[in-house]
Amino acid sequence: QMGLKGWQLINSGVNLSAIDYMLETMYLACCLLFIVYKNLQGTIPIDVSTLLCNKNSENNNNAISTFFVHTISRKRSSGFSETIRQLSNSSVSSNDPSEDFFKRLAGILDGDGNFDIQNLNGKRVLKAIRIKLHNRDLRILTYIQNQLHFGRINAVRNKPYSLYIVSTYAEMRYLIIKLNGLMRLKIKGFKESCDYVNIQFKEADYQIPANDPYFAGLVDTDGSITFNYSGNRIECGLEFKLNEYSKKLCLDYVIPGAKPYILERTHKSGGVEKHSILFKFQNVQNMIPIYDYFMINRLYSDMKFYRVSKIKPFIEIRKYKTTPKGSPEHRVYARFLLDWIQYQNPQWTKVAWVSKILDKDIVQEFNDK
Repeated sequence: QMGLKGWQLINSGVNLSAIDYMLETMYLACCLLFIVYKNLQGTIPIDVSTLLCNKNSENNNNAISTFFVHTISRKRSSGFSETIRQLSNSSVSSNDPSEDFFKRLAGILDGDGNFDIQNLNGKRVLKAIRIKLHNRDLRILTYIQNQLHFGRINAVRNKPYSLYIVSTYAEMRYLIIKLNGLMRLKIKGFKESCDYVNIQFKEADYQIPANDPYFAGLVDTDGSITFNYSGNRIECGLEFKLNEYSKKLCLDYVIPGAKPYILERTHKSGGVEKHSILFKFQNVQNMIPIYDYFMINRLYSDMKFYRVSKIKPFIEIRKYKTTPKGSPEHRVYARFLLDWIQYQNPQWTKVAWVSKILDKDIVQEFNDK
């Protein structure tokens, strides 16, 4: 019923391939409905792949999707329910997180993760894989959960912390397979976890390659972005318990153009002597490489990412540190640093260098905020 207007469109040279495509689609739908009907009747389904492939007009050179063709052909041997199962599996696998995600996750677990191995009836059993973070960094946990589509997040009662927990055997085994060859610090627990799920442990390369997301996972959880007042620079640092694994860690190449200063030190905590290893990117020349790395591998800790994002603006005004206190330039410098240290940091007033840059007007300005 195209009528006069339809004939006018034809005479004016309009391409009617859209109508042809619509008819082909209707034909395809009829074929699929017929196959479903035959399946329900218990009869052998026909192979309509040749019909679908041949039903392609000269006006439309886009062939019907071979996805449907192969699905229908495969039905002859597997059955309709099996076809649906295969489609479901392919959909899940296509939505798996990327390799970069698991590199980052390995860093997060090496920073604040835990493989909960317990004795049960004389056997070592993996009860759960956990990540514990301050509620300020809850976004890291939700990011992991959204990527994996499993696990749960629980608040720690009466504490400002939350836990991401994976505790089913299938999900833990999936994670261990994906993380095998990527973990570098929590090796004792990870090796036992590999044994529990019957997987051979693979050792990671301890020389972290350029722009590897593993380092971002470490900094997100166990690292720091700090301001060195005497050096007038923004720094990135990591500190770990000194052991055979942390000692092998090589971060010389992960941030192109920057190498960390490494220090092994001994200190007392609660009357107990502890040994640690410190990696610190602390040169003024390191600031731009740090910024560039974290623009490629974004931090999910909002506070740390905010501090990194301010590196380039800081470079523009860091020269104002030596201007007279109370001058317009020094006030720009002071306001910048106070904003930088205040963001999501309720303990900012306890930072030693804060008192060195304050004057009465700026104190009043920040008190009014």
